[in-house]
Amino acid sequence: MNLFALLLGAAAIAYGVAKYFRLPSVPVLIATGMLLSLAGWVPSELSIGNGAGSMNMLELGLVFLVFSSGVEFNPKRFTKYRKAVVWVAAVQFILAMGIGILFAKLMGVKTLEAVYLGGGLAASSTLVVLRHLQTRMAMFEPYGRVVTGVLLLQDVALVLLIVLLSRVDGGGWNVGKGLLEVLVLGVFAWVVQRFVIPKLVSKFKPDEENLLLWLVAVLLGFVGIASWLKLPLIAGAFMGGFVFSAFPLNGLVRGQLSSLVDFFHAMFFVALGALLGIPDGEHWLQAGIYSLVVIFVTPPLVALVAEWRGLNARAAIETGLLLAQTSEYSLLLGLSGVVLGHVSQDAFSVLALTTVITMTMTPFLGREAVANFLLPFHPLRKKSKPVETPKGHVLILGFGSAGMWTVKPLLAQGEEVVVVDDDAAVCRSLAAKNIAFIRGDGAEVDVLEKAGARDAKLVIASMRRVSDALTVLRYVKGVPVVARVFELEDEKRIREAGGIPVMNSDAAAETFMAWMETRAIDSNP
Repeated sequence: MNLFALLLGAAAIAYGVAKYFRLPSVPVLIATGMLLSLAGWVPSELSIGNGAGSMNMLELGLVFLVFSSGVEFNPKRFTKYRKAVVWVAAVQFILAMGIGILFAKLMGVKTLEAVYLGGGLAASSTLVVLRHLQTRMAMFEPYGRVVTGVLLLQDVALVLLIVLLSRVDGGGWNVGKGLLEVLVLGVFAWVVQRFVIPKLVSKFKPDEENLLLWLVAVLLGFVGIASWLKLPLIAGAFMGGFVFSAFPLNGLVRGQLSSLVDFFHAMFFVALGALLGIPDGEHWLQAGIYSLVVIFVTPPLVALVAEWRGLNARAAIETGLLLAQTSEYSLLLGLSGVVLGHVSQDAFSVLALTTVITMTMTPFLGREAVANFLLPFHPLRKKSKPVETPKGHVLILGFGSAGMWTVKPLLAQGEEVVVVDDDAAVCRSLAAKNIAFIRGDGAEVDVLEKAGARDAKLVIASMRRVSDALTVLRYVKGVPVVARVFELEDEKRIREAGGIPVMNSDAAAETFMAWMETRAIDSNP
């Protein structure tokens, strides 16, 4: 009970510090646990040398963390970008893991332990990245959906890797048997999600309390099946979460789980930090090397693949920057290796320190300003250059899927139109229609200069970020700028900067009403 109270109080303080300094909570929680160890307040039962005893102290937190990840695993969330998601996840995970194994071997690590380290370096943090996307209100932007999909596929890969490595001592047959059992468990979870849960919800219509009981019952049921099959318990927890991942039930479940997940999330990471203690200088040096590998390998690798699969240059770079850290699942992988005797305490400490360093760097690397700084250095980024700078034209920044609805009436009125967009597919479509375009980012000054923004008759900023529209307004100074906005606060900012804001919802409503009126006229005899 004293240990429980100590960890709970330390977690509360750590959350307050993280919120005040706007840092990711995970490294702050781990660092707080390390300080408890330094102060000598950690009981002997919380020691990495105790093997299974240490795992028992953390197991409940692990189970709830993985269960919540399973709830998020709904492939329909990124169906539109599935090719980009699958390619980025596969290429990034395989190559990053290979590079991590290579560096570990060069540093004298044994092969099996190097596999654990490589797998840990290949995964990115779902907790840290999703919260960062929510803070930036970028969850539903194209790169936000791609990042979310990649994170979820990485979580699945780590669960499978943990299962595989947990059976490796029994030989190839034991490994294959474990993977087959996971597949059967996954099929069973899909059947429950698809056919059982919807019927039960429709019949019993559970209130919030009953729904929470359902969650716990399903979680314990799948964890029990995993234990019976002698699989890692987190495999059962992930499958149990997947049962509730379908829309709209997943939205209701998130509300029920949020407080529980936050609680066990805090307890787990503080306990983990206390378990680690204070690493020595050599551990910090090795963790620094691994952190540099993650930070310098992941962004360019992801950016190249993401742009190849259809994202624009800036979105591809932002995707890479957001994935440049190791994951809470990396810690699960390393901790399971410690329990099995595959990973030494020193190697696990290095992996945990790498996680702390890279997670702490994410809020700084994931800033829009960093992506803008790196954008001109993108080696595959190509821009179309008109023969001469246009004048007296209508400049459209950001074409998107609905851009033709804007361009068609302008062309019909005899206006000269120039489009700026950074999507290769959009540019190919414009070229096929003989519409003048420049491939580039409409928020870049050099692109605006080439597009003759200051000499335009009108600028239409149809980019998703209000910061981009504000950049355009500061550059053109005097040219009318119509900017699409999504929030009332953004509408106010555009108006104060001298622009003409158009609420996206209002424009959509007007278009719909105009369509309805046209239909009424057409159907009127």
